[in-house]
Amino acid sequence: MLTIRKHLVNAAVLGMVSAMPAAAQSGGERFTVPEGCTAFLTVQSRSCLVSHHWRCETDPQGSHWRVTLDQDGPFYLNYTDAEFRWLQSFNLRSGSRDVLIEPEEDPASMSELLETGSDAMVFSIREERAEGIFQRDYTGFDRLTGDSVTIDGRELLVTDFTYQWETGGGPRVTQGSQFVWVDMGLFFGGLETVTTPGGETFEGNYSPVEFHQEGDPDFLTMDPEYDCGSIMSALPETPVWRVAQ
Repeated sequence: MLTIRKHLVNAAVLGMVSAMPAAAQSGGERFTVPEGCTAFLTVQSRSCLVSHHWRCETDPQGSHWRVTLDQDGPFYLNYTDAEFRWLQSFNLRSGSRDVLIEPEEDPASMSELLETGSDAMVFSIREERAEGIFQRDYTGFDRLTGDSVTIDGRELLVTDFTYQWETGGGPRVTQGSQFVWVDMGLFFGGLETVTTPGGETFEGNYSPVEFHQEGDPDFLTMDPEYDCGSIMSALPETPVWRVAQ
């Protein structure tokens, strides 16, 4: 837990980024990662989202940070380990924080997914927000479909996934498809549907469109490019686990 507390320092630095005015963000500004960290990937996605990935010198090997921006700037930050376990996430606008409760009953494992073709998971999240502290208990799975796609010159494996958590009034279910970039050890969003306990559904497409690495003109851009200004389905109230938007 000492390691987790240390990462909160970096999160506080990013809180300052979330306060930048929207006008400054749309004028060709570049995102800056915390001192001692190195950015390695920018992803332009559907639904008017852009995200930046980076690693820090003091973090365990294989772990990384990701911040997601929309037209109004950064709104979501998360920290995952080499197995893509969702250790922490921060809503940069509401100030809420989610923390993985360890040890999990059945931890998420990218290694198991790639070795066997599927990975079941049972875990809980502690949500800390202004109203208090709450716990969400999840069950779900990832499964390779056997298909792959090429997006912006990179081959990605296609997965099906389903997970749910009990709200007290019934389960909230999220299901759909995602993508895995094996060499990078990263998940990316895809077509996803959230079904609420009352039967409402919310659909979204968070698929990657472009990848930019150091040296590319759009590396660390703060301007999302795809579907901005379009009429889109409402984003789910609880971000999608794994690749939470």
